[in-house]
Amino acid sequence: MGGRLELHGLSKDFNGFKISDLSLVAEPGQYLVIIGPTGAGKTLLLETIQGFHKLDAGEILLDDADITQLPQKQRRIAYVPQNPVFPPHSTVSEILSYGTQRVYDDASMILEGITNMMKLKPHLGREVVTLSGGERRKLALARALIQQPRVLLLDEPLNNLDIISQASLRDEIQMIHRYLDLTTIHVTHDQAEALTMADKLAVVRNGSLRAIGSVEQVYADPRDEYAARFFGYRNIYDVKEYQHGSPFTKVNIGSVVLRTSLVPDVDQNKVAIHGAEIILHRKTPMNTDDNLFQGIVDEITTVGPNTLISVNIGEKIVLTMGRRAVKTARLSLGESVWVQFSTDAVKPIRAW
Repeated sequence: MGGRLELHGLSKDFNGFKISDLSLVAEPGQYLVIIGPTGAGKTLLLETIQGFHKLDAGEILLDDADITQLPQKQRRIAYVPQNPVFPPHSTVSEILSYGTQRVYDDASMILEGITNMMKLKPHLGREVVTLSGGERRKLALARALIQQPRVLLLDEPLNNLDIISQASLRDEIQMIHRYLDLTTIHVTHDQAEALTMADKLAVVRNGSLRAIGSVEQVYADPRDEYAARFFGYRNIYDVKEYQHGSPFTKVNIGSVVLRTSLVPDVDQNKVAIHGAEIILHRKTPMNTDDNLFQGIVDEITTVGPNTLISVNIGEKIVLTMGRRAVKTARLSLGESVWVQFSTDAVKPIRAW
């Protein structure tokens, strides 16, 4: 099983990239995905955990031991960069053998186990220059695992790969995690990748932690506009007034008054509704406990396997439907419909 990694108040300013007072915990065997846009400080965070940079402030603990000042080779943390570098004319076998020689006296069993697990045996005689992007990432991952780390750091491991290579490497990473029960921190800017792979999720922006919890917690309660937009909340409204009551709080967003069963914090002056939480009806529904509004379909846009339906209910609200469902329903522009969503679907959030 992997180790318990604790970050306490990490701060680092490096060439314009920053980490600011960042604290989080990765439990043993946990798969933590850190998501954020380019420039959020994700790579800097991994490099700092690995020991490439000296902290401006804060401490790093591994299994309750302070490793903040330890050199990289003593940390028992392995880092797989987004663009791994190898001696170009070395073979796969030479790369892996060199890695084992640095760590073990008798490494034959370790080498055989990892090459079997990573399905690299057929490629041992190939030079690195002949490998595809996905194969190079697999080699980098194997080289990291040879170190038998307590924590594995993955920097955008699926980025810039074709769809087939992405799927193959994602399956390999998930298999390794299940088999080795290795504490893993994986950074990405891809929402679908994060939601698919994580059992704990952290959202960062400008080097600061904006949300952390299980996938369900962060997705269902984004807390601020940045996190909400990152997870596909298209319906975000300024709140003109809250009218607190029981069991619902009325939310005045201008032309429409919504109801939420969630209690907003003082600084949460917006609300967000995910399109997947909204149901469309042609006839008036019977459930009056939900938010229920009649409106006019004013836009239908197909995006990949889904279709976005915009309905004017006094405010524009966008819901998500499968392409087949839309085709079967034969919706048309200008049609009068009802939209329905639960009071739990109205999420109070902070501004950016």
